[in-house]
Amino acid sequence: MRANVKSIIYFALVMIGVGLIPAPVGSQVFFSARGLLSSHFQKSERVEFVRVRPTGDSKRRVERKIGHALKRAEYTFYVARTAGRPDGFALFDSEKGQHEPIDVATFFDASGQVGRVEIVAYREAYGDGIRSNGFRKQFVGRTGRSTFRVGNDIDVISGATISSRSLTRAVHRATVLLDELVLPKSGSQLQAKR
Repeated sequence: MRANVKSIIYFALVMIGVGLIPAPVGSQVFFSARGLLSSHFQKSERVEFVRVRPTGDSKRRVERKIGHALKRAEYTFYVARTAGRPDGFALFDSEKGQHEPIDVATFFDASGQVGRVEIVAYREAYGDGIRSNGFRKQFVGRTGRSTFRVGNDIDVISGATISSRSLTRAVHRATVLLDELVLPKSGSQLQAKR
């Protein structure tokens, strides 16, 4: 009996090794927030943060534009500055995939255009094709006024439809939150913290 169990375990390990059986996937963390911020904003003098709380009219405007209710009461945007002026912004957020949350970092230039999207952590067994450079580049240049229709404006990854929708939803939310709550105050009115 023990020999049979050992044989089955050995066979399964061989199949995982050659890729015929998918390996069990746990949480895969690809970046730290600090590492991403320092590499992306390496030319900026400093990086601060500002917390925004969508309420009342601003919350209703954001929710109308993104097409779903906000699940968090507060979002933390990072603001990179040089000589007192914003160089860019970043938001770290998460969106539910098929079963688990997908952690996403969206980086913007000073005008609010998406410059980079990174998957910070991915926890699903399938669908990590959204980490591909080609898929993530579809978001570059988009703003809070852009459309984000999956299948029209954003191509989906075959075998990763739910993850494609989740990432699109997270980036769309980030662009609208920035456009509505951060950019209008990004000059001296924005009370950032170090």
